[in-house]
Amino acid sequence: MSATVIDVSESGMRVLSREPLRVHSYVSIRAEKLGVQGGASVRSCLKQKTSWVIGLEFSGGLKWKPKERT
Repeated sequence: MSATVIDVSESGMRVLSREPLRVHSYVSIRAEKLGVQGGASVRSCLKQKTSWVIGLEFSGGLKWKPKERT
């Protein structure tokens, strides 16, 4: 399944998907542009028009930090 990242924080992200995910399930994520790869737990899944807004909490010590601008 692919999804579009809506926003990201140090401990998780929200994504927009065409398919729902079960709350409390675990997923593998890879967001190359953000430099995030690992596992996450589904914390919320809410219907929004024809899509689903899914809240993910990173697991296994995964943290996100914005890339420093050079």
